[in-house]
Amino acid sequence: MTEGKSSQARSAKRVAVAAVAVLFMTWLIDYIDRLVITLALPDIGDEFGLGTTMQGLILTAFFITYALMQIPGGILADTKGARRTMLVAAGGWTIFTAASGLAVGLTSMIAIRAVFGVFQGMYPAASIKALSERTTPEQRLTANGIMSASNPLGSAIAPIVAAPLIVAFGWRGAFWAVSILGLMIVFVLWKGMPKPLTTEELAAASGKKTAPEPVAQVSLRQALGLLKSSMMWRFTLMFCGFNIIGWGLVSWVPSYLRDNKHVSLTGVGLMSGVPWVAAAISMMVGGYLFDRFLQGNHRRVVIPVMLVTAGLLVMMVRAGSATEFIVWETCGTLVMYLAYMQIFGLPLRMLPPEYAGVGGGMVNFGGQLAGAISPFVMGFLAEHFSYGVAFSFLGVGCVLAIIGALVTPQTPEAFRAGLGRHLDLSEKKSAPAVAVTVA
Repeated sequence: MTEGKSSQARSAKRVAVAAVAVLFMTWLIDYIDRLVITLALPDIGDEFGLGTTMQGLILTAFFITYALMQIPGGILADTKGARRTMLVAAGGWTIFTAASGLAVGLTSMIAIRAVFGVFQGMYPAASIKALSERTTPEQRLTANGIMSASNPLGSAIAPIVAAPLIVAFGWRGAFWAVSILGLMIVFVLWKGMPKPLTTEELAAASGKKTAPEPVAQVSLRQALGLLKSSMMWRFTLMFCGFNIIGWGLVSWVPSYLRDNKHVSLTGVGLMSGVPWVAAAISMMVGGYLFDRFLQGNHRRVVIPVMLVTAGLLVMMVRAGSATEFIVWETCGTLVMYLAYMQIFGLPLRMLPPEYAGVGGGMVNFGGQLAGAISPFVMGFLAEHFSYGVAFSFLGVGCVLAIIGALVTPQTPEAFRAGLGRHLDLSEKKSAPAVAVTVA
């Protein structure tokens, strides 16, 4: 009997490891397909005769639809199934990655990137749901932390992959090349994603006679009920501020290095990735500190972190050389991402896993709305004023994150008290909550 339980427990562990590996790889390809355009923008602008304002509009077109699909993507994952939603998302964004290389002007590029955003916007909440279905409550913190690290790591890898492709094949060929990676990841999702854990596997893994029920799908009515929670929308605001900084840096640092500092495209690819390696390390360290020492009262972490980040951004703007600029940017991301789990972790930690899709979609909506704001506003400021003024706009993100920290509940008890009436668990007793961290 003991051997049977041990085997089942190992089976649950293998399921978690396989799910994390597949989702981690998918997130990396997601970011490569998404961010290749940030290195290609100067070339696209030259070919289509576009200034930085219109180049920013191309980026914003993606983020508008990407942000708008966060909540519908969560609802689809919660009601129709996470694996099915992820397959549709990855297949769709792969097609429109390749289509980006066929654009003939501004209008067609905006249309293609907007549809690309629809499919990519379906994926984040579905990945959150998929992982919650394939991990035990004890595994979820570590599993989500590993999966989340793929986000800044993807931001680091994307320019390193994209730069040589643009040099070798031009910006159109680069889109076609990375779409091949998308086809590969669709196959991996289809064949490699394990089935959700069963009740028996959960019980064996926990070593108890009874265990939490597997994560179930909820009805559309139940999923929509969470949208009425003003408390969840306050976390959305805080994450919006956080990502105004992140997406502003990702979107415009490559162009700034090429246009103002005259760094080669290959050099831009290498230099642009450095701050996001630091961010990935910082996210994991911050998550560990959050879990061990800093749960409750996230205000005491978010506010100091944002204030220090603002100061480091000022030093970045004042940098005289490309190297100095990257050093200060790296310091900024290293500090900023210490607060990631504090901003994104508490609301989704407390939500029942049945609501992981729509809950993740709500919070992530704020982060991706920031992506619709930063590229266009910063492109406008860079064209009509200077890149220095454009990067100064990132201070707005620090202010919004601080405001969000001041108006959100500071303890799990306060969060549960304000949220309970918006959840309908009458049809089924909930399993323990899941902590999720995806951007």
